[in-house]
Amino acid sequence: MSLRKQEQQQRHRRARQQPIIYEEDISNVVLPTKPTSVPAPAPQLDTCLDVISTALANPNTALLRHVFFIAEDKSKFVSVGFFPACGYQPLAEFGGAKKLSLLLNAQQLQTMADNIAALYNALATNEQFSTKDGDFKMNSTGSYRIARVYIDKQFLSFTYEELRNRACIMYMIQNQVTFFTAAMNDVIAYIDTAHDSVTFVEPPSTAHKGINYYQLFEEIKSVLTALNTYSVLVCACVY
Repeated sequence: MSLRKQEQQQRHRRARQQPIIYEEDISNVVLPTKPTSVPAPAPQLDTCLDVISTALANPNTALLRHVFFIAEDKSKFVSVGFFPACGYQPLAEFGGAKKLSLLLNAQQLQTMADNIAALYNALATNEQFSTKDGDFKMNSTGSYRIARVYIDKQFLSFTYEELRNRACIMYMIQNQVTFFTAAMNDVIAYIDTAHDSVTFVEPPSTAHKGINYYQLFEEIKSVLTALNTYSVLVCACVY
């Protein structure tokens, strides 16, 4: 092989080994920016505590709840219990499936008891009836045999049959609220004593005898466990 031909083959081999460079205008190319090393600020602890306080103030949380159904299909009910969001005050909750609840105190229950017979008779004869006590009101409506109970602008509707059932158990609801009211101070004192304990705490000998303290203790632990789990999930961002 001639020397000239060898030189040509070597030039071809070097050409194949060198990368091909294409010229390109990159003036308009947006290069990726370097990630910042500064982490996003975590929410303040006060914000997390506000969320936990909101959970504690859940108006639907009740202790030692007793439930009375006023609809045959159990879609509407009245329950009586101690409501932590209201200072553990015993209240009667009127509610139903997929409906907002109304919380009535002892005075509003008394107004209802004093007038429920008149409202029931008005529905029976398709007449108008209305009574009011502060934010509490109940009245017949333009619809046939339908009554409404209001707390401010929030209301629940009741049929003639549901109102009759409620009238029949009205004394039971009032008696339960009266009973719980008499035990309220002892219940609050027990909760204050037992909420940090992992085992059952015996109530003092002077505590109200009609309260099931075993059930109360279990409900306290259940509520606090749920709230503690919630607080951990919410406040993990602080760390």
